[in-house]
Amino acid sequence: GQEFNPFTMGIAAADALIHGGSSENMRFGDTLSDDKFEGYTFEFCISNPPFGIDWKREAVSVEAEYKKGEDGRFAPGLPSKSDGQMLFLLNGISKLKDGIGKMAIIQNGSSLFTGDAETGSSEIRRYVIEHDWLDAIVQLPNDSFYNTGISTYIWLIDKSKPERCPGKVQLINASECYESLKKPIGNKRVEITEQCRLLIGRAYFEYETEDYAGVTETGKAIKVKSRVMDSADFGYRKVIVETPQYNEDGIPV
Repeated sequence: GQEFNPFTMGIAAADALIHGGSSENMRFGDTLSDDKFEGYTFEFCISNPPFGIDWKREAVSVEAEYKKGEDGRFAPGLPSKSDGQMLFLLNGISKLKDGIGKMAIIQNGSSLFTGDAETGSSEIRRYVIEHDWLDAIVQLPNDSFYNTGISTYIWLIDKSKPERCPGKVQLINASECYESLKKPIGNKRVEITEQCRLLIGRAYFEYETEDYAGVTETGKAIKVKSRVMDSADFGYRKVIVETPQYNEDGIPV
């Protein structure tokens, strides 16, 4: 793991030791400008990058990495400097082993739609979808995190997906699959309990267009909606239609 916040870095190192691992596997540094795992690839990655943080500070390093093309981490494109989320997405993809690597990464809604056609953000989405690595996107309940109440999503990236379910993307709406906390903890007001996780997991593993219903440990009704789409459904082109002006004689000007 790599972390730039000193306090969080300390927690990560301690957690690794508690679970019998090595604190040397947790490294301090800016993921975008100071890659501590250059040359490494992994079978599994989990990433929880910051939301809506600009990458102006890392711009020189990021742009140099982009110019490396396929030898770098950011070849598909660069998003707006105001939001670096999709750079973390590309960083994670670059760390996945070919043919078997899988990643779960938390994103907010901006990664779904920001950026006009042919801009960096749009090109990144196109790159992931056309390589057939986007397995599923899961919408989580609002107020699931301590420091934000906005809508959040898990993107599931799978480099083995072209063999398992080629040309498909699953969308899972789990926004109504939660148990309310008796007392909020910061912005966190809901809990995704074991029964919630089982229902979401069932929807994912069945990989069908289906609605699912269940109950939590306290008897609260929960539901999950799954929709399986063709990858091509997410592609689009922007066409500008120019209408000429005419003079008094009806001649285009």
